[in-house]
Amino acid sequence: MAESEHKQRSQIYDDTIKNLQIKDCKGLASIAIPDIDEAEDIVLETHELPMTDMKKPDYLARIKLRGEYFVLHMEFESSFSSNIDMQRRMLRYFLNLYWNENLPIMQALVLLKEPGVKNISSGTENHVFGKEVLKHRYEVIKLYEMDKHDILKRNVKALFPMRVFMKHKNESPIEHLKECLDAAETIGDPDFYFMTVNCGTKLYGREILENIVKEAIYMSSTFFINPYELGEKKGEIKGIMEGKLEGKLEGKTDLLIKLLSRRFGLLPSELRKKISEADQYQLDLIAESIFDFKSADDTLKYLQ
Repeated sequence: MAESEHKQRSQIYDDTIKNLQIKDCKGLASIAIPDIDEAEDIVLETHELPMTDMKKPDYLARIKLRGEYFVLHMEFESSFSSNIDMQRRMLRYFLNLYWNENLPIMQALVLLKEPGVKNISSGTENHVFGKEVLKHRYEVIKLYEMDKHDILKRNVKALFPMRVFMKHKNESPIEHLKECLDAAETIGDPDFYFMTVNCGTKLYGREILENIVKEAIYMSSTFFINPYELGEKKGEIKGIMEGKLEGKLEGKTDLLIKLLSRRFGLLPSELRKKISEADQYQLDLIAESIFDFKSADDTLKYLQ
């Protein structure tokens, strides 16, 4: 696979995890905690890491379940290659969260594809002169070993797109994808259909989906931007801003919020307010630079 295609698939999937959290954060947590429906409270957390070589946690939430408060951290991995690398990665997340959170921390590693590594570690232990000096554990959840039909019985919406990665015996990839898309369609919310398509793209690439995706449903999702590579080319965004919206300030504001939300997740209300109050010149500057932003906060320099 070409490096550019790999990066594109990774970005699409990272966006899908963010969007699933927004749509059904409790349902997504059920991957690690099957009885999450009994939770008294669950609140998504946004956590900035001081380590420049580490990305934000894939999933992070404060949970109250049966009277106990704790933090749930999940990482979703499709290219697992080394136990030691993953042990270090999960430990670094844990230490950073432990430093900043005054709650117990539960971690889970969700494997989307079966790795080449046979014995997958669920943590690390360190001993000095026979004495244990460190013990760190996380749950390992193998999505590819789960029965996709069990998800239909449980009717957890957030897991419908994830069914793409689950077992599909006696089905070809196309049959499997079509069944997953048909199931997502029954939810009645195009966003879940859209995210199922993105999961399929992550696993199989875009070409296999071309003849089975129902474009009318796909394009009606709130996460959809435009049919030309979802607006990844900078020039297209400028064209939309100047042409299709015909200079209407309100339309430009809505589109920019949608684009920023797709790239960086749910925007803080204060940032949305500042964008909605921006003038046309400021909006145009943001539109021209949006694909160079590293975070949604980069927008602020144009909103002074």
